[in-house]
Amino acid sequence: MGKYGSLKFFKKTKARTNHICMKCGQQINASDFYYAEDIKDKFLHSLHKKKLCNKCYEAAEMSAEK
Repeated sequence: MGKYGSLKFFKKTKARTNHICMKCGQQINASDFYYAEDIKDKFLHSLHKKKLCNKCYEAAEMSAEK
């Protein structure tokens, strides 16, 4: 989880450019929705935010509920 793990969350975002899902490697096309990692404290901005496609985000949410 790391030092700032409790401050991180995923926010639904509409892609303006193409991205790659950090979990499965699938391409996220411009204008598709995906989930971008964000951090509650803006002073702790991350340069390498994780990006997850809808399928990987939903799978992660399902496993977190168990």
